[in-house]
Amino acid sequence: MKNVKKILIANAMCILLLSGLSVSAAEPEPGLLITADNVSEYSQYLLPGAVEQINRGAELKVQAKSPREGLTNPVWAAATEANRGKARIDELGTVSTQDGGPWIGGTPFPEPTSAVEVMANYQYTNTGLEGDDWASVNGMRAAFSRFFYINNKGEVYKDVAVGGAEYHMNGRLNFDPKPIVSGREAEDRRRMFVFLAPYDVKGIVTLDIQYRDQSKLPDSYIYLPNFRRVRRVSTANRADAVAGSEYSVSDLSGFSDPLGLWEFKILEKKLMLMSVTDSPPVPVKGDPGFINGYFVPNRPVELREAYIIEATPRYDTVYSRKVLAIDAEVFRISDGDFYDKQGQLYKVVQQFFDNDEEGNVRPTWNLILNLQTGFATMLGQFGVSQNMDVPLRILEVNNLKDFSR
Repeated sequence: MKNVKKILIANAMCILLLSGLSVSAAEPEPGLLITADNVSEYSQYLLPGAVEQINRGAELKVQAKSPREGLTNPVWAAATEANRGKARIDELGTVSTQDGGPWIGGTPFPEPTSAVEVMANYQYTNTGLEGDDWASVNGMRAAFSRFFYINNKGEVYKDVAVGGAEYHMNGRLNFDPKPIVSGREAEDRRRMFVFLAPYDVKGIVTLDIQYRDQSKLPDSYIYLPNFRRVRRVSTANRADAVAGSEYSVSDLSGFSDPLGLWEFKILEKKLMLMSVTDSPPVPVKGDPGFINGYFVPNRPVELREAYIIEATPRYDTVYSRKVLAIDAEVFRISDGDFYDKQGQLYKVVQQFFDNDEEGNVRPTWNLILNLQTGFATMLGQFGVSQNMDVPLRILEVNNLKDFSR
């Protein structure tokens, strides 16, 4: 009986196509659970990599579209409106004010007209978290994330605790100095990670110094407790794995290279199923509760306008291109498809977010899955918050060893 029904539906669709009428995909309604059983009905709202993940056991739970006010920090939103029209951008992605100075705060291009403007918005709102800084809510030496290393059998074989902080040099709205740190105009941000457990990585500290000039590679440093000294790391090898994970430096948050290292193109602006808020929480300890080896159950998604951005590298990397689904209101990456040099789908990324009562964004889960090997890394963030008034002095190269103790 089921086969007869499928044949009748297929025949009806053929008649519609032959008659010149269009056939629309089903529009996902709030409350719908999308699984491998029905994903083909909604594939037009997903990247190919997201469809493949669902076919491997991921689940999407559709919810009503969230109002913009609940998805963004009100101080940030006010600055975005106050500074509307004051930003300019060069062809490599460097953002400045109209007089050429560092950016002064908020999303620089609320109504972007080019792919590189979309990506600049992403840098400030997604990786920057709409704040002056970010760190653990429990102190600078406390863990705020767990890296789960997953093998090709879907088993977690390593659980790494990580802390750290990030400090922004421009676009500051909450703490002095603002909006720009005097004497650091050439810098964009500093980001430090501290590995806290298990024993084989405990005490490793990394520091990235990123620059406003988007054609310039970051300066990277690492403190290795076994050698008791800080080493400068070559930033040319940005495709190398981070601590043996599936992430490279350029993959963090979906995309973390300077914009000048890539060319960008808007493939489409369309309705997509996007994950922007209401994430399930990340457990501080214990079993993460993944289903089918790799996935957080009932990933919350909303039908929202999104930019589909194609990024093509200008430097030698393992990828031939990345395709990113970026929300058109809050400019967060929900999903990414990464292709190898043969043009085959290589790795896929999915991100989760949450918001507190004031609209502050909280990154939670971030999965990168190697479709060719079956290995994956899930980053779970449980205690990170922006605007923590991070002291800049802790992000100096000479102080890295102090966080290794």
